[in-house]
Amino acid sequence: MTPLAAIWINWIFTSTMPVAAKAALPYMHPVILAWLGALAGLLYFIPAIIRNRWLSVFCGKEHRFTLFIMGAFGSAFPIILFVSALNYTTPANAAILAQIEIVYSLVMAGIFLGERPCRRQLAGTFLVMAGTFMIAWHERFTPRWKGDLLVLCAPWMYQLSHIAAKKLPQSFAPEQIAAARAFYAFITMTPIALFGAYKYGWGIRPDAASLSLLVYWGFVLNGLNMVLWYRAIRNMDLAKATAIILSYPVMTTGISVLTGMDTLALYQVSGLVIAMAGAYWVTMIVKTQRERVTA
Repeated sequence: MTPLAAIWINWIFTSTMPVAAKAALPYMHPVILAWLGALAGLLYFIPAIIRNRWLSVFCGKEHRFTLFIMGAFGSAFPIILFVSALNYTTPANAAILAQIEIVYSLVMAGIFLGERPCRRQLAGTFLVMAGTFMIAWHERFTPRWKGDLLVLCAPWMYQLSHIAAKKLPQSFAPEQIAAARAFYAFITMTPIALFGAYKYGWGIRPDAASLSLLVYWGFVLNGLNMVLWYRAIRNMDLAKATAIILSYPVMTTGISVLTGMDTLALYQVSGLVIAMAGAYWVTMIVKTQRERVTA
């Protein structure tokens, strides 16, 4: 599979994530969904972990902390926040508001990597903030607002995970990175899930619908989809991959409306267009800058 094919398939799966999470909430508690999904994702990689003897690498002193940061802040904590947010807000809102990640990316790149954005990057970032603010402000003091605020709090964790991933050697294969992320995500979520189960009960309805959603959430979204993402970004320009994946809220919004989870309003469409335009602008600026450096 080519990197371009991998990123487009990843785009399709990623766009279904908010819808799948929303559909699963009537069947199980958000923390339990996140934890069981992490378990299923880990099970997806178990054959490869055993076959390649990766466990010793994952637990070794050299990479253990870096991989833990990737699993905890790339999967465990943001997924718990994101799924919990869908108790209040809609999949379309969540997908659009998640575009605020581009803002966190610029801020954290400046703090940890010493990168300084140009004026055009700041202008694009302002558009992203304007689009997300348009939606969040429209929902203020409504039941959706709590969910919107939870979504806005999650994306900085993904950026911390990406910064940690940069420290991994090139010898790490995409499957190995994805497996390590699933391994530490499950470890991080386990005490949280056990505490939640003790305090609130397991909150899961064991029927065909819930199990089907859980299998899709775990094996496809936390397993196969992670392999596709790392296969793409390890073998193609990251800015190109980001530019493609940034458009997934369009499909999420369409699926959400078609399934009756959302009723599309003008402010959502306006916020989506403004946020995506800003995110795409920033991504293209970064791409151009990298091409000049490598030229």
